[in-house]
Parts: sequence; C-alpha cells; structure tokens
Amino acid sequence: MYLANKTQKLAARILDSHLAQDRISHAYIFSGAGTSSGSAEFAAERGGDIREGFAAAFAAALVSGGTRLFGKTDPAFLRRVERHQHPDVRWIGEDREEKSIKIGENSGDAGTVRDVIHWAGLKPYESPRKVCVVIKAERLTDEAANAFLKTLEEPPKHTVFILLVENKTQLLETIQSRCFELRVAATGDDAVGHAAFLDAMPVREIFESYPGLPKPELKGKLDGLMALARTKAEKLLSGGSANTRAAHTWLEAFDLVYDSKSAIEANANQKLMATRLAMRLAKLFPSTKATL
Repeated sequence: MYLANKTQKLAARILDSHLAQDRISHAYIFSGAGTSSGSAEFAAERGGDIREGFAAAFAAALVSGGTRLFGKTDPAFLRRVERHQHPDVRWIGEDREEKSIKIGENSGDAGTVRDVIHWAGLKPYESPRKVCVVIKAERLTDEAANAFLKTLEEPPKHTVFILLVENKTQLLETIQSRCFELRVAATGDDAVGHAAFLDAMPVREIFESYPGLPKPELKGKLDGLMALARTKAEKLLSGGSANTRAAHTWLEAFDLVYDSKSAIEANANQKLMATRLAMRLAKLFPSTKATL
C-alpha cells in the first residue's frame, strides 16, 4: 500500500501497535481531509479517500485476526472488505451525497443508526470481531448522534466502531471523548494549545493536579497529552532519520498516556494512575525528574 506522508505512516505504526499488542479501542476517529493527489493510489476504488482506505485495512486486520495493518492481509480478503462484502464489517453512510445519516424508524430500517446498533449487538458471523465504519460521520443528525453515543457508552465487547470525519470537532464532544483519534491525512497542524511548544511532558502537573481533577476534565487533559505526543512524533519523523530516537520517545509517551486513559475509563484509581504515569514519563524525559 502507498502511504503518501509521515502523518499516514505514523497512524499506520500506531494501529500496528494496537493490533500486535491486542490493545484495540472500542471506537476510533480517523480524521483529516479525505482526498488528495498523493493518496489516490491508496484508495483508488473510493476516489482516493485515505480515511476509507485506512478503515478498510484496519477492519480487514481486525476481522481476520491480523497483527499488521498493511502487507499481511490476504489481498482477496481485503478486497472483500473494501467492496463491502464481508458480513462482519458494516459500512454506514455509503451514499456520500446524502446530507444526513438518520436514526431510522426501527432496527429494520437499513442504513440507519438503529439498524447498525442492532447489528452491532449480534455475535460475529465468521470472525472474532465486528467492525462498523461510519463514512462522513459529521452527517449524523442530532438524534442519530445521541443514539450512537449511548452505544459508545456501553459498547458491545466484540464490535469496533470507526468514525471517518475531516475534523473531530464536527462531532459531539461526548462522542470525541469516547474515541481514539488518529489523523490519517496531513491537513496542517492541529491546535493543541501552548502544549505544542513543550519539549517534554508536564510531569509535575500530572503528578500534582491530575489526581484531583473531575473525570471528564482529566480525560480532556489526557487527550491533550496524546495530541502533543503525536504532533511531536510527526514533526520529528518529518525531520529525517537523525530524529528517529526522539520520535520513538514521544511515541512511547503516547502509549503511556493512552494506557492511562484506558485505565481511567475502566474506573482505575485516579491518584494511582496519575502517580504511575508521572513516574513513567519522568523516565522517558530525565530532565523532568527533578520536578517531582
């Protein structure tokens, strides 16, 4: 598969890590501009939409039990997923000209959120997992988005949701907070606030203030740290091989924060999580140890 830029390569590397370590989130957001001349080869069957190309490759790996995003899946199997012919991969919003994705009257209303929610609750037909891909998820009506949110709050254990959107801010904040976001197309740097200028993780702040934060605010802070780590890694990787080691450090930091957010969502002790995260990040960024 052809990956046009460092952003796409980093996204593939992160998903490879999730697959290899079986650390699959119940929901993902694949964000970024959908088409570009650089990505046309990647997803030619869908007009060059890189997000859909990534979604198909990830879905194929998930339903086949694969441990790599690209290069390992049987091409015939991948084509089956890409052509929407696999019973354990459901695509919603396939008509890209439709202005909205509706909630639907009932579970038998094909192509609607109620239909896919019902499908997601059923056991997989022939695979260990099921995958639901929402194309241009910003088209979800308010009613559909709220129904979808309830499913994300109590997701079926065997189903993974992938929401494709140009900018995650087009989705409800409550949906954003329950998804793992990956940028898969370079559309300029995301705004991550002043943290983007930090040279290391804010270890002291994590150690001192994170234990007492309200849970929604804590999740927002952790999302910000993941955005920081991802941005740093992207910039370092684009600078050439001389920065590879530093980029790897930021990717390790990304994984640590991701694990911490997963622990919080599983109702782990907040103080213990913050202490462990601060100590582990201090090992990655030795200059911060003196601040603990």
